[in-house]
Amino acid sequence: MNTDRTKIESETIDWLRPVMAFMVICLHAQLFYIDEQWSMNGGVFNVFVIYLCKVICPVAVPTFFFISGYLFYKGLQKWDYGIWKSKMVKRIKTLLVPFVIWNLIALIAFPLTRYAGSLMKGLPMDNLIEVIRDRGFLRLFWDRTLFDGNSHSYINILGWIIPNGQPMDTPMWFVRDLMVVVLFTPAIHWLIKKTGKVFIAVLAVLFLVDIWFPVSGFSIKATFFFTWGALFSIKGNNFTEYFQKVRIPSAVLFWMGLILIPILWDKDRFLFNLAVRFFIIIELVFFFNLVSSLIEKQKIRVKAQFKNSSFFVYCSHMVIIASAVMWLVMLPQQQTGIIKTLLFITGTVIIFLICHFMYMFLERYCPSIAAVLTGGRNNKK
Repeated sequence: MNTDRTKIESETIDWLRPVMAFMVICLHAQLFYIDEQWSMNGGVFNVFVIYLCKVICPVAVPTFFFISGYLFYKGLQKWDYGIWKSKMVKRIKTLLVPFVIWNLIALIAFPLTRYAGSLMKGLPMDNLIEVIRDRGFLRLFWDRTLFDGNSHSYINILGWIIPNGQPMDTPMWFVRDLMVVVLFTPAIHWLIKKTGKVFIAVLAVLFLVDIWFPVSGFSIKATFFFTWGALFSIKGNNFTEYFQKVRIPSAVLFWMGLILIPILWDKDRFLFNLAVRFFIIIELVFFFNLVSSLIEKQKIRVKAQFKNSSFFVYCSHMVIIASAVMWLVMLPQQQTGIIKTLLFITGTVIIFLICHFMYMFLERYCPSIAAVLTGGRNNKK
């Protein structure tokens, strides 16, 4: 049995990355079913989507934030302005450059995406020039608000309007929010050193009740999970070893939540959202425990090709590919709930594999392009 906790921790991160990327694809695939009124009484497909996309998959991006926070401070012997400056310079390559390029790709692909939707589903076409003129070119890189103009805002418990928009390439909101939170890493480091778990507990409460600054790109989700991950590396703790201490209660709460939370969907949407935010925390711990245990017992192992492609899959899946595949999946008429479920699964798997093999092709034949598109991540073995 492998007892090297550092190696187990690293392999756990590598194993979960492609899994979480696939979960993000599932989250976005449901968006194509614009005519569905999701309900637990709506049949097999509705129940499947509510369980998968409304309860289970929301853990994906918080997990990425957690990993990012942990890796940002990992191995630091000291902290000063010079170290912070060098890390910011590095983030230009790993975050800013891919962010700009993928949003440009999405902007170029936008007419093709909308044309495919217009042909297959009879949707009205959007004129890209008019969209740029109405919304502003730079805004498309931060909060596009292309279709409804309301920035997908929602009202929190205090009645504040919280913007929840995405950039042109929808998944890149994660990179956008990550770029914002890393600007505050000196403050995060200082607060963790001074207060430790108290600071994390405060952020956890703010995340659960959804109270934060109403600024697009500066989210409590990014701040809390990034900081929670940072806590372990700053304090020099192995998070997989720490999480194993609560493996039993986290497993019990996970299965209880998985059974009970979907019931709230039709009954009380406020309580449902509150429960899901709590469940995300439990789920994150549960998945890290599950994967690290399986790796330690040598039941699973990391596939390097999937580990290396996960960022590319995450960034690329909504650019043409997801649209084309999901529209085709939805074309057959008079689908039963089981058929729709199987087609949904098939569509998301196809999207993942297309993106994965695109990356493998680029990595082999155009490694410099792969490096730019992934922020140099293809050089990390």
